[in-house]
Amino acid sequence: MASLVTKTDPRHAGADVPALDLVNSEEWYGLGPLRDRLEDPAWLDRFLAHHGLAAAGQPTPAARARLFRLRALLRDLIMALAAGKAPKAAELDELNAFASARPAASRLVHEGGAFRLEAVPEKTDWPWVLGEIALSLSRLLAEGDPRRLKVCDNGDCGWAFYDESKNRSRRWCSAADCGNLIKVRRFRERQRAAGA
Repeated sequence: MASLVTKTDPRHAGADVPALDLVNSEEWYGLGPLRDRLEDPAWLDRFLAHHGLAAAGQPTPAARARLFRLRALLRDLIMALAAGKAPKAAELDELNAFASARPAASRLVHEGGAFRLEAVPEKTDWPWVLGEIALSLSRLLAEGDPRRLKVCDNGDCGWAFYDESKNRSRRWCSAADCGNLIKVRRFRERQRAAGA
């Protein structure tokens, strides 16, 4: 079984964002999704547990369809942003609709000498799960630097990541995986060109 990408995985670059993990649940190799981890109930269980969303359990067929729609929406938004384009108003409206469907109330908490607000779900159902995932991208865009949201330069990969490098120069989801693969391909191309 493939493990869930976590913030300790270099492909994730420290951003523990459910939206990125959901988008990266598709394994791409240039010909469309080669393997869809959303089809694996065990992977989905790990994803939900990792992000504190396990209380909702496995999705109903209708919730599963909404989960697939949310993933497609997130991918479209990330692809546009990574290309330096502004998101479409309709896409932002749909993202906001997912986020606002999560039934939650705010609660003031005093901890460590400081106050903070936390969202307390009224119900831990699938609208809440979908809303939390949508909200994770919204937070990343509002609180982070949208220019750091990227898609792997390996055209056969398609994974999204948040570039936390100092100068925003990261190009691959993983230097060890896609970065090395591209370097080897370029080396072999140079060797063939030199031999021709």
